[in-house]
Amino acid sequence: MFIPDQNRQQAVFDRLRLGILSGTLPAGTRLPPTRVMAEEIGVARQTVVLAYERLAAEGYVRARTGSGTYVAPDLPDAAPTPASVPRVAASDLSARGARLAMIPAHASNPVTNLATNLTPNVPTNLTPNRAANEATSGAAGADSPVGSLLAGGLPAHDMFPAQAWLRCTARVLRGMAPDLAGYPPPQGLPELRQQIAAHLAATRGLLADPDCIVVTGGTQQALRLAADLLLDAGDAVWVEDPGYIAGRGALLAAGAVPIAVPSDSEGLDVAAGVHLAPEARLALVAPSHSTPLGGALPIGRRLALLDWAARANAWVLEDDCDSEFRWEGRPLPPLATLDRTGRVIYCGTFSKTLAPAIRLGFAVVPAPLVPAFVRARTLMDRGSSALSQAVLAEFMRQGLLAPHIRRMRTEYAARRQVLLAALTRHAPAVTPIAAPGGLHMVVRLPDGCDEAAAVRACRARDLSVAPLRAYFAGPPRMAGLVIGFAGTPAALAADLCRRLAASVRT
Repeated sequence: MFIPDQNRQQAVFDRLRLGILSGTLPAGTRLPPTRVMAEEIGVARQTVVLAYERLAAEGYVRARTGSGTYVAPDLPDAAPTPASVPRVAASDLSARGARLAMIPAHASNPVTNLATNLTPNVPTNLTPNRAANEATSGAAGADSPVGSLLAGGLPAHDMFPAQAWLRCTARVLRGMAPDLAGYPPPQGLPELRQQIAAHLAATRGLLADPDCIVVTGGTQQALRLAADLLLDAGDAVWVEDPGYIAGRGALLAAGAVPIAVPSDSEGLDVAAGVHLAPEARLALVAPSHSTPLGGALPIGRRLALLDWAARANAWVLEDDCDSEFRWEGRPLPPLATLDRTGRVIYCGTFSKTLAPAIRLGFAVVPAPLVPAFVRARTLMDRGSSALSQAVLAEFMRQGLLAPHIRRMRTEYAARRQVLLAALTRHAPAVTPIAAPGGLHMVVRLPDGCDEAAAVRACRARDLSVAPLRAYFAGPPRMAGLVIGFAGTPAALAADLCRRLAASVRT
């Protein structure tokens, strides 16, 4: 988002001004504290202070002593005209997606049934990748560990802001009693979608229209909704290899054919994807932090991916996995900030920043596809818990999310360093691959070590490691274990690494 060695203060000012004028940061929105904002976007605090002062001088924000900086109710100029309009339409849905979009969801909203006129175009020369199926089925252990010690991808339960969450719950319950007798809006509560849009604008540089945000039961549901609506059985899709197991599973469940595209230290190899399946219908990528190796797409690959999607009339599902937790370099902007043709569907979650159990995530969807996504969500489960949504919206409205993420980032960075040091000292036989972001890392096993046996030995010692093999859609290129550090207190690191070393020896 920000170009080194250029005017970063101007970039911060322009980003916030555009968010204010576009309505993404509406009147009365409290901007993050300058220190928090600086840490989120990777600039000096004074840069943000000066940008805030300029915004205040030009009438876009007002500072309240002891309270913070708020968007002004009366703005000095009008919103800019959008630079481009997404070139997508409801007709870009798959045949199955079009059928789903036409199925009535309410007795009061009858829709003509056009299913008999829509025949899916299913290629006959594509068959499911056996290795992908085996990897997915073998990943059950990876996603269902026996405990939580060294479990990858899980936040620390002891850092959940329980007291603040309880206060927000009590406040919400006092005002929403009449709403408990009805169903929540399937697209998500308007107030939560507004808060998500403001959060994305302030911390990720992504200007999302709240009307284009669909609240989901985590990233997994967002991926499955997209797969059901945009893919027909037999459609080829790019998946990172190795990559996100459950995301690949969502595509398989929709009948898609995963194409294993190599992923390295720079994320998805776009050139390899174009060579393997140039006519693929969709690509599932995590541009900021691929799972499990942690590669991040450089600008060249990002532009190449968007160029391919535009030429192939394909979709890009962006899983912004663990973007809040980056340990090396500056935070990376979402791929969606570069999208000019409306081919990217941006998916985010609160599972890592708060807790998986609240089951709340979201998708930023191109406007022409929003009605189909809402209809499919209605048919699926009628929407996420209104109470959970309202509490989260209140938590964000009070400005509690950003400082909570900052505390987690500080603690997780310390736990990561302690675990790396303990691995070096107590488990020298394994080689850590410390990803620049995320809540887990990969440790390579020594030559000749049986990965499956090592996993069984670890679990016998109550270590919830995952086999690296499970993350490969094709033949595995290395043997290793995926271990987490976020939920591992520093005081336990040495003992856990000794257990890990003993497991590998056996």
